[in-house]
Amino acid sequence: MSHGSALTQKARYRSHCTGIGHQASLQQLRADSHHPVPDAGPDQSRLEAAVFERLGGTIDYCAHPAGVAHVRPATDHLAVALDPKLGPSHRLPEHCLAALLPTQYTGTDEQLEEPSGIVGVRLRGIDAAGLHLGLAGTDAHATLTGPTPKQWHSIVADLHAWCREKHHDPLWNTPELTRPELAYLAEHTTWWQERAEAAWVASGLLRRIALFHTVTKPFCVRYWQHGLGWKFELRYEHGVPLDHDAVIDHLAHPKWGMDLAVTRDSCACKPCDCDGGAERSCWFTLDPQGDHGSIVIHFRRQKAGYDASRAYGRLVAAGAEPAWLERALPTHHGYSGQPLAV
Repeated sequence: MSHGSALTQKARYRSHCTGIGHQASLQQLRADSHHPVPDAGPDQSRLEAAVFERLGGTIDYCAHPAGVAHVRPATDHLAVALDPKLGPSHRLPEHCLAALLPTQYTGTDEQLEEPSGIVGVRLRGIDAAGLHLGLAGTDAHATLTGPTPKQWHSIVADLHAWCREKHHDPLWNTPELTRPELAYLAEHTTWWQERAEAAWVASGLLRRIALFHTVTKPFCVRYWQHGLGWKFELRYEHGVPLDHDAVIDHLAHPKWGMDLAVTRDSCACKPCDCDGGAERSCWFTLDPQGDHGSIVIHFRRQKAGYDASRAYGRLVAAGAEPAWLERALPTHHGYSGQPLAV
């Protein structure tokens, strides 16, 4: 995958996967050179899978693909740096936290009896490092960064106010599982056991989420849960290299990647526009070899002349850096008269 010393190669891999700069990655690995992107344990994986599922950065455009600027993985902890905006007008940290923290509806609508959010996720505290999440009854630990402590406190206060207005009891402050959560888990035991078994896949993806803006340049990344697995769609402007081999090689790296068997389902890459610049699609399946949680990735390059002005405008409004826009949407970025439609 790369040249140079073993430590340099590790640092390059860590930098590509996490979004942390090469020098910072090199310094970290000099202190602890065991693994550039260490795997999480079972409980830690479950918490990270919940964060990955509820990030919300694929609902609209963010400054970085999936709404994550960078991550800092350790065996027993993960820090996730969230982009501030979700589209031109919404806040990603608020959306993510509201989707994660569990509540119990206490009103009269019988259709809302089950807990919302993710069962077992807990708010452990807020300090200068960020907002700390845990998982009831475990030592799992994830930190959401981006907002200041004051901003995080305001976000949590707003969430409490929403709960009062909408007749929801917060469940995120108790150390153990609450009665509504226990009842829900008892009713869906098999499903939650299977989710727990497949959690390492989502955890591994989150720990390598920066690949979608370091080794490849899609202007749009969408992912969604498909059974116990995940489907991705990466969209590229016409003329921008798909670079799908770099993404796949990092995810399934023989030393430092995830334990995945790769199948190239179909590939329509062509070095020319001999077909009139038609849309191109390449499909890959990454299979956890008998376990739950297959990953399907669709690399989709738009046809020649495709109008991505709306996407460009929303990326600008969400705070995407000009250098990224120049690489991901060079045609639109180079057109000074481009309308910033939102």
